[in-house]
Parts: sequence; structure tokens; C-alpha cells
Amino acid sequence: MKMNDFNLMDNERVTSSSDDNMIPLINIVFLLLIFFMVAGQIKAQPDKEISLPVSSELENAHAELLRLEIFVDGAFKLNGHYVELEQIRTQLEKESSSVIALFADARVTAKQLDDVLQVFANDARFKIKLYTLEQS
Repeated sequence: MKMNDFNLMDNERVTSSSDDNMIPLINIVFLLLIFFMVAGQIKAQPDKEISLPVSSELENAHAELLRLEIFVDGAFKLNGHYVELEQIRTQLEKESSSVIALFADARVTAKQLDDVLQVFANDARFKIKLYTLEQS
């Protein structure tokens, strides 16, 4: 027996399939898919515990620097940090933006909402936008 009998690859020609050229393209498509899945989630969302009220008229939402969230239990979040009602005014004075995006839970009472709005009642510097869900 010769040594060449065991090595079948020497005598056969290895052919490359045309599918081998698709592998780099598939890799690029998967990388783009992952990139857009991650990049699409960058926009700050309101807290999951907040259930927004429904509205029939909606205005396009713009990126706001100041986000004030009101929870049904009376808790407040300013730009993702819990604050007390008395601290909202002093925290806002440190900010450069005058537009406040207000996300109030649909179960928040009018009294709770009025207490927050009284903080801004005598100051025309701040513009408050109340965000709601579109009525379907």
C-alpha cells in the first residue's frame, strides 16, 4: 500500500461553492440588524408604571431636556430622579431649558396635577407640554 492511497484529497479537486461568497454579506446584515436594534432604543421612554391618558389631538413630540413624571401615588421624577414637590422648583432653576415635558399618569387626580402646576403659575419662563396617548 502506498502512502498516497490514504490521502484522497491530493487526487480530488476541492471546489468552492458560490454560497461561500455570501457569508461576509450575511455577517454584515446581522451586524446592521444589531446596530439598528440598539440605536432604536436610545430615546428616553416614560416610566413603565405611568399609564398616559388618551387624547384625540396630538402634536409631534420633540426631544425635551426636562422630563417631569407624576405617578398615581404622588411621587415625582425629574429627568429620571425622584424629587419632592418642594424640590422641583429649585431643581428646574439649575436647568437651562425652559420647556418641561409633563407625563402624568391617567389616574392622577386634578388636585395632584394642580399642585404641580402651581409651582409654575407665576413664572412665564417655563412652557409645559402635557403628553397623552392618541385616542384610537
